[in-house]
Amino acid sequence: MKNYLILLCIFLLILSCGEDKTNEKATEENSEIRPDSNKDETNISTDDLEKSMEQLGGLFDMGSSDENSDNDSPEAIALKKLLQMSGADSQGSEDLGSFGDLLKTDAILDLLEASGVSREDMQKLINNPDSLKILAEEAMNNREIEIYNEPKLKGKLSKEQLSTKNTPTGVSLEEAILTVQAESGPEATMAKLKTIDSLAGTHIMEKLDLTEAGYVMRDIERKNEVPPSVEEKQKMEQLKKVTGQLHSVKEANRVLADLEKTENDISSGALKASPQYQKTIEYRKKIVKVFQKDFERKAKAAKDKFQKLNPDLYFGEEAGETYVGHMNKAVYLPLGKLSFADEVVKANHPLLLTQEVNNVLGEPDFLKGFDMEDVTGIHSLGLGGGITVQFTDNALTDVNGPDLYIFEIGQIEPTDLEISKDGKNWIHVGKIDGGVAEVDISTFVKPGELFYYVRLTDLKKQSGLPGADVDAIAAIGAAMRLNLDSKVLFETGKSDLKPEGLVALKKLSENIAVLKKGNVIIEGHTDDVGSAETNQNLSLARAKSVSAELKKLIPSSGFRWKEMGLGESKPLVENDTEENRSKNRRVEVLILPN
Repeated sequence: MKNYLILLCIFLLILSCGEDKTNEKATEENSEIRPDSNKDETNISTDDLEKSMEQLGGLFDMGSSDENSDNDSPEAIALKKLLQMSGADSQGSEDLGSFGDLLKTDAILDLLEASGVSREDMQKLINNPDSLKILAEEAMNNREIEIYNEPKLKGKLSKEQLSTKNTPTGVSLEEAILTVQAESGPEATMAKLKTIDSLAGTHIMEKLDLTEAGYVMRDIERKNEVPPSVEEKQKMEQLKKVTGQLHSVKEANRVLADLEKTENDISSGALKASPQYQKTIEYRKKIVKVFQKDFERKAKAAKDKFQKLNPDLYFGEEAGETYVGHMNKAVYLPLGKLSFADEVVKANHPLLLTQEVNNVLGEPDFLKGFDMEDVTGIHSLGLGGGITVQFTDNALTDVNGPDLYIFEIGQIEPTDLEISKDGKNWIHVGKIDGGVAEVDISTFVKPGELFYYVRLTDLKKQSGLPGADVDAIAAIGAAMRLNLDSKVLFETGKSDLKPEGLVALKKLSENIAVLKKGNVIIEGHTDDVGSAETNQNLSLARAKSVSAELKKLIPSSGFRWKEMGLGESKPLVENDTEENRSKNRRVEVLILPN
C-alpha cells in the first residue's frame, strides 16, 4: 500500500506540473483580469492534494498534532515539497522548474526504490515523466483491486481515541497497548485486547476484530519503536550491498553465519539493537538463503560440466569453488581462491588513475551502491590503458574448455589479451569481445606449458566508466605453484634441511594436502656462483631432500612425486646483485592435476 500511495503522490504532482508555456501565459493573462478566480483554483487543487496526503493515514507521521513526530525525515520533507510544488504555498511555482532535480534527491530516489522500481529503470522514470505517469496509473489500478480485496473493518480509531488520557483509569489506549506489547509481544489476540481495555478502563479494543486490532497495534509499535543508530544505519547499508551482490556460495555461507551470530547475540541480550536493525538482519538472511538455493544448483551444474570435460583434473572438494561471473554465470575453478592473480607487475592508465589497481587481485569483491560513484573492488583500465598481472601461487595451463576467466563488470568491452611464462616473451592470444569473458588458449600453447603472466590492454571503446572494468582475473586451467627460499631451508652449499626448513615444509604440506591428489614436481634452483655442474647437482640434492620430507608429512597415495635439479638455468631475475642472486636460490613445488 505504501508503495502505491507514494507513486500516486508523484503522479498527482506530474499532473499539477504538466502545463505548457501557452497555458502558463493564458493563466497569467487571466490572473490580471480575475486574480481572485485564479486563487480559488489554486486552493481547490491544494485542498485536493492535501486530502490525498491526509489519506496516507500517517504513513510518514505528517500532519500529526504530536510535537514529537518525526517531521524532518527525508520522506516527510520530500512529500512536503511535493505539496509546495503542486501549489500548496505561494512560492510553489518558483520550484516547478526544479522538478527533475528534486526527483534526483536521495529522498525521492529512496521512495522510488521502496516502491519496487529497479535501479536500472529508476533513472529512465526520472527522465521520462510519461513513463512515470503510466506507472502511477498502473499503481492506482492495482491499488483499487487491493482495496476491493481488503477485509472490511468494523471501524477506525482516531488518534485522539488512542492518545487521550481522559479514560476511567487515566491510562491512554496507546499506553495500554505498549504495556501489553512489552509483556507479551506485538500480536493481537482477544485476551490481549481485553487486557488493554482493562488497563484503560474502556471497552473499545475488544469491539474490534483481530485484523483491525492488529493494524492498530502494529501502528502503535512502529510509532514508538527506537530508531536505528548511526552505526546501525551504516551496517544496514553495507548489508544491503553485500547480500545483494554475493560472489560465491562460500561467501554466502560466511555472510549467513555472521547474520545468524548477530541474531543470536540480539536474542541473548549480548547486543542491543533497534527493531529496524533486527528486521534488517532477518530480511537479509532470507536474501542470502535465496541466493544459496539458486546458486548452489548453478554451481553444481558448472562443476559437473567442467569435470565431464576434465575427468582427471580434480583437486578435492575443499579446493574447488564456483564464482558468480558475467551475467550471473557460474564459473567453476578447480583451485578455488588460489586461481586468481596475485601481483600487479605493471599498470598503464591514460589519466594516471592507478590508485585502485590492486582491486584486480584475488577473488571477486565488486560492490556497487546506489550512486554511480559508489563502486568498490574494480579497476578501470581506461581508454587504451593496460595492466600486467602475475600468478605467484598457481599457473595458467591448458585444459579442455576455457582456461582463463576475466571477471569484468558491466558490458564486456573489447580487450587485447597476451600471456607469458617469464613476463618478457609474450604470446598474443587475441581480442576478448562480444560479451564473452572466458578464453581458451589451446590453439596458442603446447600441452603442459605453464604461464605466470597475463597482460590486458583496452581497445578504446567508450562506456560509463571508460575502459574495461576488471574485478578479478582467474586461471581456470590451473596448477598450484609454491616457492621456498633456499636460505630458510639450507645452509650455504648444503642440501640437509635446517630446523627452520622443517617448520616451513610442515606448513607447506598443509596447503598441498588440501588438494587430495595431484602430480607434485619439486624443482631445485641456484644462482650462477660456481660451476654449472656443481649447481645442477646441488639443486637436485636439495629437491630430493624436500621431496623426502614432504612424503613423510603427506602419506596420501593420491600424489605422484618427481624431483628435478635445474641449477642456474632458470633464474627468476638477473644474477647481477646479491639481492637478485638470493631470489634465484630457491625450491619450487608445482602441483599439477593427475
